[in-house]
Amino acid sequence: MKTFYHCLIMWIPFILLFALAGFGLEVLEGNKIRASEYMTGFRDFGVAYLFLTGSYVFILYPFSFLPLTCIVSRFMKNRIFKVVTFTLFGGVIGAFSLEIIYDSRFIEEYNLSIVSSIIIFGIAGLLYALVENSVKKNIKFV
Repeated sequence: MKTFYHCLIMWIPFILLFALAGFGLEVLEGNKIRASEYMTGFRDFGVAYLFLTGSYVFILYPFSFLPLTCIVSRFMKNRIFKVVTFTLFGGVIGAFSLEIIYDSRFIEEYNLSIVSSIIIFGIAGLLYALVENSVKKNIKFV
């Protein structure tokens, strides 16, 4: 039961970190797109873009990091393996997020880099692992 509470608590940092990673991806890669048919960027929506990204991430957590956090928290005791696992899965989410946010046509036409997406979301995964370790250590009922 403690693992389940821990996983629910970790939903909040996941939303914050990965929404900011999505915003960072938009700032780095989305600003390269100068077409009128691209109407989903930060330039068009402003602060509402953060809400849209946060909504996407809110829905993403139960399918991606919730099961991963439960498995890693329960069975992995070595912190280095936890950090590596969360960082790798963050990078995988970054690769898929680039494809979801931008069409393959935009990716090819404007030379959007999948590497930057993997790095940004990998950093978010790394920070998630550090927050997860801190929450596990500092919150007693978890």
